[in-house]
Amino acid sequence: MKIHLRADSANGEHTTFTVFMNGANCGQLRMREEVAIFFHEVVLRSTYKLPHDEYISSGHWFEEKEGE
Repeated sequence: MKIHLRADSANGEHTTFTVFMNGANCGQLRMREEVAIFFHEVVLRSTYKLPHDEYISSGHWFEEKEGE
């Protein structure tokens, strides 16, 4: 199984991201920034993995501040 979490936008308050499973778009979610980052980590660090699972993350999950 291939899971791709793509961060589409982050404005410092909310992060909007799209979930793909095996290349199929499963939908877009919007969460408070800290909750989206938590969700992202839970999925990527899942202990339930099959031998050929692939987890991909792309985009910016939080708004980058000046000087960061």
